[in-house]
Amino acid sequence: MLDDRTILYASPEPGTQTELINPNEIAAMAKKPAPRKPDHDDDHPMYVRMVLGSLAVLAVFALIMVGIMVANQRREQQVALYRTQCEHAMSGLESKRTAYTQLREGDGAQAGTISDIQVDDTATIRALDEQLSATMPERITCDVASAAQYNDRLRLIDEHSEWFDAHTASLQSAVDGVTASKQSKDLADRRETFSATLREVQTTLDLTRGNVADNATWDDLSKLLASAQQAHDAGDMGRMEALESELSAAVERVNASRDQKIADDERKAAEQQRRAAEEKTKQEQQRAEQDKQKQDKQNQQKKD
Repeated sequence: MLDDRTILYASPEPGTQTELINPNEIAAMAKKPAPRKPDHDDDHPMYVRMVLGSLAVLAVFALIMVGIMVANQRREQQVALYRTQCEHAMSGLESKRTAYTQLREGDGAQAGTISDIQVDDTATIRALDEQLSATMPERITCDVASAAQYNDRLRLIDEHSEWFDAHTASLQSAVDGVTASKQSKDLADRRETFSATLREVQTTLDLTRGNVADNATWDDLSKLLASAQQAHDAGDMGRMEALESELSAAVERVNASRDQKIADDERKAAEQQRRAAEEKTKQEQQRAEQDKQKQDKQNQQKKD
């Protein structure tokens, strides 16, 4: 039995059955809840959030890695800069070490051979010995890894550089002191020796005054003595050394002239003596002849 709510629906196509549609059923179907989505459809937002979170973590990690790489690059650049500074400073330090070593092993060692008796002031010898006994700083290198270590190494290089600056100056001063003291002692000794030479020359002049064969030699020696005395008073060691050989040669010439004068005088004296003897002999012969003649005459007179 059909009620008024039943709708007869006939298909327009021939040979098909007529369908009955109830509006209440249609309404009930409309009120029926929609079918439930599968569980995996509800997880989609979570997956998205997980993916986004992972990407964020990866981005942060990438930034951290980039930061570390940049920091390492900067650190390497800074270390390279410090190494360049260290090598430059080390080059200067080695130059100072070389200069100090050359001074110590050269002029310093030579001055170290001078003894106390060769100087005026023995304190200069003690000062030099103290300088020569100083211990040089050990060699260092720029083979370090970090900027902090390079800072420490640069500071150590500065300390060593100051040591070499100070000790090079003090060693040079000590060497100069010993050298000057020795020169002073040498000059004093040389002047004393030269003074003795001048006295001997003066004695030669005094003894040979007017007693030389050639007066020019005596005059030359006298003039040379005056020049030597001036050099002595001025402390001119080089001039004194040059004049000493000239004085010696001049003294020899004066002595030779004196010896020649003596020989000439002796020869003249001998000649005079010979002539006197010959004259005496001649006179004696004449007297003897006269006496003989007188005697002969007397004898003749007696005979007569």
